[in-house]
Amino acid sequence: MAAAQQHPFTSALNTLIGAMHPAVLRDGRETEITHRALAEDIKSTTGVSLSANYLWKLRTGQTINPSYETLEALREYFGLDSLDPLTNPELAVARGRELALINALKGKADAAALELALRDGLAHGTVRAEAILAMLDVLRRIEDDRDGKDQ
Repeated sequence: MAAAQQHPFTSALNTLIGAMHPAVLRDGRETEITHRALAEDIKSTTGVSLSANYLWKLRTGQTINPSYETLEALREYFGLDSLDPLTNPELAVARGRELALINALKGKADAAALELALRDGLAHGTVRAEAILAMLDVLRRIEDDRDGKDQ
């Protein structure tokens, strides 16, 4: 189902999951996180058990009215201050940008994905140009230290 046709909750949830767990290229195909792996990650992060089947139903729009407990678990999992990004796709996109940048900075993305996340953050005001310059300065110093030790 196209994102424009999805229920706002379904769209928001998929946006947040996609940002937190970007698809990876395996055997020439983009592969998303499995529902089982997502359920395990949610359980380890929040202590709340959601079944892989239930997550599949939420992600496909077959279930669009989760319980308050489920919403709270998802809020905690995504590090949200409120439930608003789970009900408003525009807020989910904004939070998704932040999650993508955080994951890229944590090293959970390759250099190309990090560059895209930084460019997107710069374009949308989530990242300041001074911060990027500071990161580049630190990387240059690390490279210089490595080059000095190799000689």
